[in-house]
Amino acid sequence: MEDERRRASGATASNFATLEADFGEFAETTYEQWKAAAVKTLKDASFEKSMYTETYEGITLEPLYTREMREALGVGYSLPGEALMLRGANASGYLGAPFEVAQDVTSESAAETASLLRHELEHGATAITFRAGKGGTPVSSAEDARTIIGGLDVKKYPFHVYAGASVDAIKHFLGAAKESGATADMSGCIGSDPIGAYLETGNLPKDFAVLMDEMADTIKSARAAGKLRTVLLRGAVYHEGGANAAQETAYVMANAIELISALQERGVDIDDFANAVRFEFELGSNFFMEIAKIRAARVVWARIAEEFSADAESGRVNIFGRTSRFTKTVYDPYVNLLRNSTEAFSGVAGGLDGLTVGPFDEAARPADEFSRRVARNAAIMLREEFHLTRPIDPAGGSWYVESLTEKLSAKIWEIIREVQSKGGMLAAVRSGYIQASVGETLKERFKKLSSRSDRAVGVNMYPNLGEARLTPAGKEHKKAKTPENTEITPILPRRWTEQFEELRRRTEAYKAEHGAGVRIFLANMGPLPQHKARADFITGFMEVAGFDVLGNAGFSAADECAAATAASGADIAVICSTDASYPEIVPPLVRAIKAKVPSMKVFLAGAPAEEFKQLYVDAGVDGFISVRSNCLAVLTEIQHGKGMTV
Repeated sequence: MEDERRRASGATASNFATLEADFGEFAETTYEQWKAAAVKTLKDASFEKSMYTETYEGITLEPLYTREMREALGVGYSLPGEALMLRGANASGYLGAPFEVAQDVTSESAAETASLLRHELEHGATAITFRAGKGGTPVSSAEDARTIIGGLDVKKYPFHVYAGASVDAIKHFLGAAKESGATADMSGCIGSDPIGAYLETGNLPKDFAVLMDEMADTIKSARAAGKLRTVLLRGAVYHEGGANAAQETAYVMANAIELISALQERGVDIDDFANAVRFEFELGSNFFMEIAKIRAARVVWARIAEEFSADAESGRVNIFGRTSRFTKTVYDPYVNLLRNSTEAFSGVAGGLDGLTVGPFDEAARPADEFSRRVARNAAIMLREEFHLTRPIDPAGGSWYVESLTEKLSAKIWEIIREVQSKGGMLAAVRSGYIQASVGETLKERFKKLSSRSDRAVGVNMYPNLGEARLTPAGKEHKKAKTPENTEITPILPRRWTEQFEELRRRTEAYKAEHGAGVRIFLANMGPLPQHKARADFITGFMEVAGFDVLGNAGFSAADECAAATAASGADIAVICSTDASYPEIVPPLVRAIKAKVPSMKVFLAGAPAEEFKQLYVDAGVDGFISVRSNCLAVLTEIQHGKGMTV
C-alpha cells in the first residue's frame, strides 16, 4: 500500500529533493538581506553575540536556517522508513500503529500494581507499564508475576517494564506466562539494563559476566517463545544526573555496543540483539533538541547495526520516551503540566514508538489518581484529539531540525568514540569517566540557573509566594538517598531546580520557627517611572528565596527615605532608581540610612558605571544587584546573614 501511494505521488528518494511547493506570492529574500535587517534592528548590539546560541551539547544554533546550510552538511535526503532513518523507521509513520501510551504505575505491592494497571488500561493506556524490582514492585517469584499479569489481557496489551540489572524478574514473568499458555501472546518489552542499573545503585547484584550469561539465555528463550523484548536500555540515569542530549544518547548507545560484544561471545548475534532491545530516553525542555535527539538516536543505531553487519531490518530501532523528571519542580508544580506538554510533544514529533507522561506532582509526592489521569490524558490527547498521528514525520523538511539532527549525531559519535577509547562503556563506568562527564554538565546547568541565564518559571523567576504547597497523597514522598558501600560512584537523580527549592525551604523553615524571615525594604527614589523597573526587578529577585519585600510609591528626599527605611524594621535596603540619578542620590542616602541603622545592609539595584562604583562603595553600599548577579549566591549570603543555616 505504501509503495502504491509513493508511485501515485511520484515521490521517490531520487526526486525527493526536487519536489517544490509554489510560494510565488512571497518575494524571495536572501540570508544577507535578512541579516542586514536584523543588524539594523539590533542597533548597537553585536549580531554575533546576540543572535547565536550555544547549547549544552556544544552546538551553536544559527539565528536562521536555510536550504543551503542544510545541503552544506553533505547528508542526502530520504523518505520516512528509508536508509538514513532520519524521518522515522516506518514509511507510514503512525498511520499503521500509533505510539503506545505507556502510563507508569508505582506500588510496592504486586496486588496493588495489578489493580492500578487494570485501571490505567481501562482508561486509555495501551501498554502494561511499571518498574519491577528495586525502586518499584518486587517480583521475586512466579507467584508475584502471576498476581500482576493474571487479570490482564497480555495478547491485547504489550509490556513496557524495566526490570533492573538482572533478568530474574523477566524469568518470573516468562514462567508465569508459560503456565497459563500465554507466552506466545506476550509482546513489548520486559527488559534489564545491567550497566544502567550499575550506575543507578553503585553495585551489581551479580558478576557482570554472569549477568551476560543470563541475558543471553533469556534473549534466546524469549525469542523462541514469542515477540517479547528483554533488554531495555534507558537514558534516565544520565538524563536525571544532568547529562545533555548528546551524552544521554551516546552513553545509551555505548552501553548497547558493550552488550552486543559480550553477547556475541555467548552466541547471540546482532540481529538477535536488535530484536531483543528497546531504548528509552527522557524528554527534556529544549523542544527542538529533543526532537533531534530521537531522530539522531535512530541514525546512530542504524549505523551501529550496520557496523556489526546486521540485516536491514535490525537497523530499525524501537524507542520509547518519558517526560523528564529532571525538569520538574516542587514549587509552582502546575507549571509542570506545561513542561510535560512540550516534552511529550517533542517526543511524538521526533517519532518515538511509545510515550510515558509523568505526573505533574512527581517531584513533590507520590502520584494520586488525579495526577495520573492528567498525565495519561495528555498522551491520549496527543494521539486522539490533536491528531499528531496523522502527519508522517512532521519535523521532516525543517532545515533547522534536520541540521540540528546531523550536528547532534556527530556529537554523539564523538562521545561514543571517546568512551571506546576508555576501553568501552563498562570500563568507562568503573573508572568514573561517565560519572565525571555527567557531573560537569550538571555543574554547568546549575551555574546558568544560579545566574538566571536559564529560567525556571515559578522557581528562580516569577515565584508565586501565595501558593499552597502540595501535601502528600497517602504515603510521604521518599527522597533519593545516597547509596552506601558502593563499588563505583553512582549517578544520583537530581533536579534542575533543587538548589533554589532548598533556598526557599530554608526561609519557610525559619519563618515557621521565628515568626518572620528576611525583610527587604525598597528604597525607591523619585516618581514611579524613575524607580519602578528596578523595584520590580528586585522584588522578583528577592521573592525567589521567599523574602518579604516592602514596597512604596517612592521618595523625593534622602532623609525621608532613610526615615522610612529605619521605621520598616527591614533587614536590608535596596536603593532603586536610574543610573543617571545615582551619583547624586546614593552617597547621601546610604549615609543617612547607616546613621539611623548602622547594622543594616544597603544594596544598589543595577550594575554601577565603573567610574562611580568606588564612590558608592566609599559611601557604604554593601553590594550591587543586577541581571548579571548570581541570584543563588546573593540570596544564600543574605540567608546566612540572617542566621539561616544550610
